[in-house]
Amino acid sequence: MLTRNQIIPLATIVVGGVLFMSLADWEPTEKDVAVGYWHDGRLQDAPDFALPTLEGDTLTLSDYRGKIVVLNIWATWCAPCRKEMPDFVSIQDELGPYGVQFIGVSIDGGGFEVIAPFAAEFNVNYPLVLDDGSVYDSYEGSTGVPTTYLINRSGQIWHYMPGALSRNMLLPALRLMLET
Repeated sequence: MLTRNQIIPLATIVVGGVLFMSLADWEPTEKDVAVGYWHDGRLQDAPDFALPTLEGDTLTLSDYRGKIVVLNIWATWCAPCRKEMPDFVSIQDELGPYGVQFIGVSIDGGGFEVIAPFAAEFNVNYPLVLDDGSVYDSYEGSTGVPTTYLINRSGQIWHYMPGALSRNMLLPALRLMLET
């Protein structure tokens, strides 16, 4: 038979467990990445921008409507950015034909003079633009580099991923986006 000193802690554990289970999100699927990153859960339009490219053109985000855009804010001096770049180049080759488009937004103060050698070193196969501060400032969640935003075909931010990404982290989300 249990004593009162044993019942109270046991009851506390049971009630706490029931409360935890009722409040926890128990919907385990690969689609957990399909969460709009905005704090209120709504998908919002990705802020548009027009910035100069490495080639001397102007890139406008809205020109890519209809594609899945992987918008990566990065810098040449950022070690994690350097680490993720080869995977981005590889994924662009693999999924580009299916409507996935990477865009690199550099926050480098040295401009294209430092970006061009970096792009050559890593054989970057997607557009690189130089941020004038408008992208970094207008995208909620940008607190450092690298930060990557997944933008759906309708031009809405579908998810964001702060920190360095690997192929294994990014591919499931992109494949899920391609299915929808």
